[in-house]
Order: sequence, then C-alpha cells, then structure tokens
Amino acid sequence: MLEAIDACQRIAGRELNWSLSDEHRIGDHRWWISDVSAFKRDYPAWDIEHDIEDILREIHDANVERWTAA
Repeated sequence: MLEAIDACQRIAGRELNWSLSDEHRIGDHRWWISDVSAFKRDYPAWDIEHDIEDILREIHDANVERWTAA
C-alpha cells in the first residue's frame, strides 16, 4: 500500500492527503493471489501487459480534471 501511495504521489506530482488504519473497510479483499504461475501454465499465451504504475497513471489521467476542479 505504501508503495502504491508513493507511486500515486509521483504520478500526481504532489503529496497526497492519506492515512493508514488497521480497520478493514467494507469491500476490502480479505486475500489476493499474486503468484500467477499456475494461471500461466493453463494459459501460456497470456502475459501481464500493464504494471501497477501504468494502471495508477491511467486512473489518474482519467480523473485528474474532476479531482482538481475548483
């Protein structure tokens, strides 16, 4: 999470207002799978096309005008 926040701050070009909490939010994932080797065995032609920074930049660019509107 902290790495994603750092990436978001780099992409936005500014420091973000955020806080970290140990409390779970409704809808948070309880677990996730980050090892995709079993999936790749079943689908060898598949590959990751976008890294985290690409995805965060796409989210930022699609929303920056709305987020910065005064």
